[in-house]
Amino acid sequence: MKNKVKKKDIINICKSTEEQVKKTIGANVKHVRKGRSQSARRIAEKLNISRVALTHIENGRNNINAVQLWKLACVLGCSISEFFPNIPDGFALTNADYTNIAKEDERAVEWAKNLFSDQM
Repeated sequence: MKNKVKKKDIINICKSTEEQVKKTIGANVKHVRKGRSQSARRIAEKLNISRVALTHIENGRNNINAVQLWKLACVLGCSISEFFPNIPDGFALTNADYTNIAKEDERAVEWAKNLFSDQM
């Protein structure tokens, strides 16, 4: 019996990955901030957000947009790349992955191929 990948499973995997990335970015923000001996209150003021909002970002509960992330890097004097997790070596989709994606949504196959074609 073939295991059919269900659309809801793909969505759950994507949400899980997004949550992990959000938590990693937040932890990295906190790590850089503390490494620079900066208080959450001071950094939040510089970003014009509340300390609670910054804490939520650092704990992975809230997203931070690209502009705010860029401002944060400027305030902390670091590269924006310090906030992002590394992309695993050899991260790519196999033909079997594309086949399973196509079973759910043909349009998603083209999107996935475009997304991962530069990684190979």
